[in-house]
Amino acid sequence: MLKREYLLELGIENILNYLRKSRQDIELEKRTGEDTLKSQKDLMDSVLNPLGIPFVQRAEIGSGDKISTRPVFQGVIEDLRAGIYQAIAVKEISRMGRGSYTDMGIIYDLIVERRIYVITPWKIYDPKNQADLRQIRFELFMSREEFETTRERLSGGRVLKALEGKWMAGKPPFGYYLDTQSTKLVINDEEAVVVRLIFNLYATGIPLSNGKTKDAGVRAIATYLRRIGIKTPLGNDGWRPDNIKYMLSNECYIGVIKYRTTTNVEGKTVPRPAEEHIIIVDAHEAIIDETLWLKVQSKLTDPGTYRPRVRMDYSAYELTGLPVCKVCGLKMIRQVQKQQYKSKKTGEITTYNKEFLRCATNGCVMVKYKSIEEDLLHTLKYIQELDSELMQPILNQMIGEKKTAGNANLEDISGFVERRTKELSNRLKFIYEKYESGIYTDEMFVERKSEIDKEMLRLKEMSNPQVQEQLIEKEPQVDYEKIKDKFGSILESYHACGEDKASKNSILRKVFDHVQIEVLEKGRGSIPAKHVIYPVLKYDILKSDILVL
Repeated sequence: MLKREYLLELGIENILNYLRKSRQDIELEKRTGEDTLKSQKDLMDSVLNPLGIPFVQRAEIGSGDKISTRPVFQGVIEDLRAGIYQAIAVKEISRMGRGSYTDMGIIYDLIVERRIYVITPWKIYDPKNQADLRQIRFELFMSREEFETTRERLSGGRVLKALEGKWMAGKPPFGYYLDTQSTKLVINDEEAVVVRLIFNLYATGIPLSNGKTKDAGVRAIATYLRRIGIKTPLGNDGWRPDNIKYMLSNECYIGVIKYRTTTNVEGKTVPRPAEEHIIIVDAHEAIIDETLWLKVQSKLTDPGTYRPRVRMDYSAYELTGLPVCKVCGLKMIRQVQKQQYKSKKTGEITTYNKEFLRCATNGCVMVKYKSIEEDLLHTLKYIQELDSELMQPILNQMIGEKKTAGNANLEDISGFVERRTKELSNRLKFIYEKYESGIYTDEMFVERKSEIDKEMLRLKEMSNPQVQEQLIEKEPQVDYEKIKDKFGSILESYHACGEDKASKNSILRKVFDHVQIEVLEKGRGSIPAKHVIYPVLKYDILKSDILVL
């Protein structure tokens, strides 16, 4: 039984009582529903209240093995280091920590250096007593060993169950449910229909009203699913493109279970070596057949495959993709504000939309949308009316970089060869993995490897300086009279589009690479902002043999 007089003689004037659930406490709560943290508090109250020495209690709601995952205990350490408390009270020494040996060293060094007494319901540990220190070291060591033994036992049990094809990875993926008797995945027929639909949409395209299909990426598929009223696994309307992409690459849908592919190092998930992976083929019934799976994976892993990045419900406006903020370099976004106007004479309320271009950086730049469109059209008219002698220096000043494939330079070609070689190397690694895991047959492996080898050979030829010289196109001969005529045709075609905003955008994007916008004076009320534009023409506009429209 602890006595107040003895504690005061030791210089203990303030006590910090640290409460934390153990793994056994958590398991007990699951079985019985008992509040183990309250039980622990009641026990420590019965020990500390009779002493008549001031104490505070701090409870760790969560349970973490490391100090870095226990914010309350981090505060406890800071207060003990600051000398606010002379003793720490715990139900057991292991409550302070059973994490890494580094963490145990931090706790032990703190007890010794700051001479912190450790109070338990059955004993007080004196940091100046070697026998007590030896007991503290032993308790910390044994709690860590117990933790490691428990973890190894649990991990070993999971591995054995995984090898039997049992599901050990938490919540079953969409399309399956967990059979509690066999602990294996079983197809959920209703959800499996959606899974097959997603794979088929990605592989063959989205159906159009004319009976044809349109190749589409995950973003377009997300929009299509929302449009036809298919709910997400959580019952929401909006599908996330990244979730669809994860589904398309999840080998669980072809009956494969992977276990021990990652590990946790200093709070970060990192890949395990391939030899540590546990891969079980035909662990459960597949939702997706092998032919469809391979077609989808080929599209996912091939950077050359067309994958549109726009939504299916997307419609371009006149300036889409062109405006750039001169201040921060970010793309500018079309923003619409609904305004209401009440007639003073009739009292009739009219609603109309006000269009603006807003920089992605809040509070940076905002201008009227139509003002920029008018400025670009004025630029085209200005160029059309230029004298041929004046046109050359002005166009040279406004022209952009040579970005087209036909105007590639040595640096462009070398960069392309390097990037494509790296991409093909990754694809080669991928097919080797599939071949070694038995997913690819000998014929499939040889066919895919042969395709990569052929392109590798072509890239090697492109590395030849003589071949590169042939790919580089000489500067075009510019006929400025034809340029004037071309700009006249551009303006006529633009105005002929009427309300077809997408066609207008197509015309502008064939002429302009982008347009920088700088605000000289912000607008106030009905007074618009004062701005200046810096339009950049596309290099191809100089080629008189290229029809822009």
